[in-house]
This record gives sequence, C-alpha cells and structure tokens, in this order.
Amino acid sequence: MKNLPLLLGTLAVTAALIFGVVSSFSNSGAKQEPVDQAQLLSAAPHVKGAADAKVTIVEFSDFQCPACKATNPLVEKVANLYPDQVRVIFRHFPLSSIHSNARLAAQATEVAAQDGKFWEYHDLLFAEQLTWSQLEKKEEYIEQLASYAEELGIDKDNFLERIESDHIKSLVTEDLTAGGRLNINATPTLYVNGQPISASQLMQMVESIINN
Repeated sequence: MKNLPLLLGTLAVTAALIFGVVSSFSNSGAKQEPVDQAQLLSAAPHVKGAADAKVTIVEFSDFQCPACKATNPLVEKVANLYPDQVRVIFRHFPLSSIHSNARLAAQATEVAAQDGKFWEYHDLLFAEQLTWSQLEKKEEYIEQLASYAEELGIDKDNFLERIESDHIKSLVTEDLTAGGRLNINATPTLYVNGQPISASQLMQMVESIINN
C-alpha cells in the first residue's frame, strides 16, 4: 500500500495526542492538598460499594472529557477487584468552557438517577462519547440523550420534561460548587480517602491502604 507509511504516521501522531491529553488532564486535576473527607462526601448521592469500605474513591468528572473516559475503566477495575473494601463516589464537574455538551450530559444522568439508572447511564455516556460529544445542534443532541434513556427503559417524554428542569440543573450545580471550593480546575480529579492522586497512582494507593 502506497499510503501505508502515511497512515501509520497519522495513527502514531493521533495516539501521541490522545496520550498527551489523558496524561495532562489526569495529572493537572490531582494537584490539590489533602482535604477533609466530609467535604467530599457531602451531597454525594452517586455511590457504588459498601458504606463501611476501607477505601473511598471520589471522582470529579466530565462525561465529555477524553481523559475521564480513559480513567473510567481503571476506576471500575479497582472497584471490581475489591468490592468489599472500595466504594466509588461520582461527582459532576462539567468543563463547559471547553466541552459544550458536558453540562447536559451530567443533567441527563441525574434524570436517569431518579429512575434508579444513574450508573447504567453513566457507563453508556462514556461508551458512546465519540457519538454524542460531536453533536452541535441542541435539539439533535437532546434527542440522542433521550434515545439512551429509552435504551435503559426510561420513558422518553418524561425524560425530556425533566432534563432541563431547575431541580435537575441544581444537582449538577451543587457538585460544581463543591469542586470550586476545592479549587478543582481539571478532570478527572481523584481523591482516595481525601488524598488527591493522579489516575496512574490509583491502583497503587488503593492496594497500599488495603494491605496496611
């Protein structure tokens, strides 16, 4: 193939850019001081794992953020490896200035949460990120979000009525405000028992706590 060298070169550059974005965001979000665990847990309804778990992972995340999508499987892996010792708490931090679709995505998960489907919708958004994140027309985008709700058995019309309600918006704002108080400025920002860490440190930190 005459174009094979060009194709390989393009793929290499693309991979390097993705790696750079993931590394940059993962590290920049973790440059914080240790915080009181109570600050992280207040008004945090999206919890997976035992309440008495030895390890609590709190993630401030943006559904349109490529680094958040890349980090999600790692968080899932840790939680699945230690189901009785790790709990995961998700908090919204949509970076609307650079991710124009992130805020509505967060609101969509809050609607799904009212029907007991937060984590299912959470997983679907990350899995389909490349599809919905590129939609520019708001009507088309909301329709796509509604179709995801339908996939999960949520009534479409009811979903559309709620997604831009004041109550749903306030739930996302609450997390944004909490993140602002913690001086978070990038996603994903991860905390393990109140200690800020990068995604690359997650497994090591969790295992260190569990084994001590």
